[in-house]
Amino acid sequence: MRLSLTSSKASNWVDRGGSPLPMLEQSIAHFFEWHDAACVEKREQAARDVLGMVHADATDVQIVGLLRHLARAEGRELPPKARITAIALWHIAKAALVRDAATRLLNSGLADQPEPGPLSARLAARLQALDDDA
Repeated sequence: MRLSLTSSKASNWVDRGGSPLPMLEQSIAHFFEWHDAACVEKREQAARDVLGMVHADATDVQIVGLLRHLARAEGRELPPKARITAIALWHIAKAALVRDAATRLLNSGLADQPEPGPLSARLAARLQALDDDA
């Protein structure tokens, strides 16, 4: 038996069980204005870097450092609102990591348990046990 915290009918990527990478890429593209096809690889790598940093317990301040490094690598100044963007990136990554950890934890104790069987059989067994105690 496997339990899931996700639903394919949910209205957002977290509840659907989606990867945070597309949302991270979109946010990074908006921040740096990396919208053209030549920037695809940079966006993808930056998104993977952010996810890896958050997975390794990086803070939003450390994400700002990454954004600063990326800006300098292009010979640019750090765009305005870097701290707000870093906070958003951190939360995007953390939401997925927490969801995935919760799902693993929820299912870890269920792996060795047998399927509970039909509700009618469980209710009949419980009623029988109550009759035996009386």
